[in-house]
Amino acid sequence: MYGSISTLLSIYRPEEIAKYIRLSEEDKNKKGGIIDESESITNQRLILNQFIDIRGNQGCLCKEFVDDGKSGTNFDRPGWKNLLDEVENGTIKVIITKNLSRLGRNNYECSYYMDCYFPDVGIRFMTVQEDVDTLDLYKSSNDYAGITNVMNEKYSRDLSKNIKNSKRVRQENGEYIGGNNTPFGYYRDPTDKHHLLINDVEAVIIRMIFEKFTELKTQGALKEYLFNNKISTPSQFRHYKIQSKIPYRWDSRTLHDILTNEVYIGHMVQHKWEKKNFRRKKLSRVPSEQWIKKENKHDAIITIEQFNWVQELLKCAPKKSKFNERELLEGMMYCHECGHALTINSKTKHKGKDGKIYKQYYLICSYYKKHKKAKVCESHSCNYFEFEKFVLEYLNNICKNYVDIIKCKSLAKEKISKIDDKKRRLENSIESLGKEIKSIEEKIERAYMDRLDNKISIDIYKNISSKLIEDKENIEKQYNELKETYNEFMSKNSDERLIEAEEVAEEFIKSRKKVSRDLIVKIIDKIEFTKDKQILIYVKMKQLEYLN
Repeated sequence: MYGSISTLLSIYRPEEIAKYIRLSEEDKNKKGGIIDESESITNQRLILNQFIDIRGNQGCLCKEFVDDGKSGTNFDRPGWKNLLDEVENGTIKVIITKNLSRLGRNNYECSYYMDCYFPDVGIRFMTVQEDVDTLDLYKSSNDYAGITNVMNEKYSRDLSKNIKNSKRVRQENGEYIGGNNTPFGYYRDPTDKHHLLINDVEAVIIRMIFEKFTELKTQGALKEYLFNNKISTPSQFRHYKIQSKIPYRWDSRTLHDILTNEVYIGHMVQHKWEKKNFRRKKLSRVPSEQWIKKENKHDAIITIEQFNWVQELLKCAPKKSKFNERELLEGMMYCHECGHALTINSKTKHKGKDGKIYKQYYLICSYYKKHKKAKVCESHSCNYFEFEKFVLEYLNNICKNYVDIIKCKSLAKEKISKIDDKKRRLENSIESLGKEIKSIEEKIERAYMDRLDNKISIDIYKNISSKLIEDKENIEKQYNELKETYNEFMSKNSDERLIEAEEVAEEFIKSRKKVSRDLIVKIIDKIEFTKDKQILIYVKMKQLEYLN
């Protein structure tokens, strides 16, 4: 087991010999949570002590450096760093590990230490299992160390891939894999660690956050409310960190993460972060379209309607307001050319006809303002209140027309029949494409039977079938797109949607002189302003535009 004893360790003092012991989290979990004794700290220590004793020294007196639960894919380990400090101070002459994998599982760095660093600083490196000894340049086992390092790295690479695939399967099944650090408001089910249960105490704070944001509209006002009411932050509430002198100071990122987290409506959304390289700890953000989302996997703390309304408020909220009260359209206006937000700025005070001094507010493209010298866009400058007046007049007109149409039965029938006509046209088109697909499938089947009966050659069959398959794929694409259009159309033009639009339109007309920002958010998706001074208004409630 220990190889030759011809080269003794008795020439060194015990304090000049370092035993390096490492155990990774993967090693701990090889047997369903039970430490694999062959790799345990205790077993490594015993083997190293015996190895040193049999070579004429005392293993129990030698220095010991331990990294428990540290990966071998990198050398960012406290025990290893302490060992290198003593190497640099000249107090260590020999480093011994149970095997090369205990040194590390990174081929490049292991080779660097063995071939470059250790020889440069005069360190003798030895392993028990592979019988590596860098003092003996002609030792044949040294020649195979490089191959062993490659295999050790491959093991880590394969293990990382297997762990990632295993997590992926659980995520696809909607199982929670985040460990004990559960989302604030939930805890792990004691009978199923992959399922979440509501923490009733924390859930009160979550509901308060959503309700108060709906009322206060801004994260700044919400932070102030939580501070004044002495509501502790999640980290302070769960005692993750040393208690802060001000445990009620919420940061914007924490609030934003809570307000946008679909876990609170019962959905499991995972795979938001991933390691790009198995050697590194750093996590990279995954694009939202690649997140793994499974709906209705646990009990919800808030309603879907409340969550969706908060998303609308967040979407339209300006990053920072320069005014005591936000203007109606702040956060909804965008440059048509570059897509960046339009901001409200103020000009020098001027005297009005009544002799009073006023400030003039105007819109400007934020991208143009920031990069004015580069001429990346145009200013899109215009008087904000004239802009707002035009938008409100437009909304008032479509709301009045909509209400008039709905209330005037004869006109309502005429207008609403348009919806029925479009619905029938979509249904007829979908049915027609479905028949075409079925017809092509029958032709492909006939061509196949003709080929079996030797009525056509294999070349002719290939030409016919490939053309039919191509036609089928094109029609199926049209069919699926039309089905999506139909489903979207029906969701927007159901009776419930028409009634909801009527209620909103009536509310807008009644509050015309003092329209609330909440009402504007319900109606408007976004507003674009072109360089030619045209205002393009995109309405959320398509019914308001469709019946006009």
